[in-house]
Amino acid sequence: MTMPTVLDMAGPILEMMTWLCLPAGLMLLAYTGILRRFVHPWSVAEGVVYADPSGTGFRWFDDKYRVHHAPMSPFDIKDLAVGDTLPIYYHPKRPTQWQTAAPEPPGRTAVVLGRLLTGIGTAALIGGSVLPMF
Repeated sequence: MTMPTVLDMAGPILEMMTWLCLPAGLMLLAYTGILRRFVHPWSVAEGVVYADPSGTGFRWFDDKYRVHHAPMSPFDIKDLAVGDTLPIYYHPKRPTQWQTAAPEPPGRTAVVLGRLLTGIGTAALIGGSVLPMF
């Protein structure tokens, strides 16, 4: 009985890596594509700093021309004066969910993992196809 060589053991390992990584990576990429296409993206509006007896904060109009208020403490907007404008990113279905920084695209971790798994699965597929030639 002879000992299996590295080439004899590489075939099943490459095939297993292909079957595990390639479909999982493609499914993650499809998921992020659907997520980015059909999940409501953030909308942007021009917010204006206000100050009145009720407090200090931002006001903006959404895409249906409704006014929204975001009360803030004076410490949070210390570099802004009343009447200054800045972009406000808000969720169209939940305008109470807002932020002043540009939001990152949804599924960022899933797309990185999907690309990594697809790359590994593709490399294993090519390696498994080239291996029998040696």
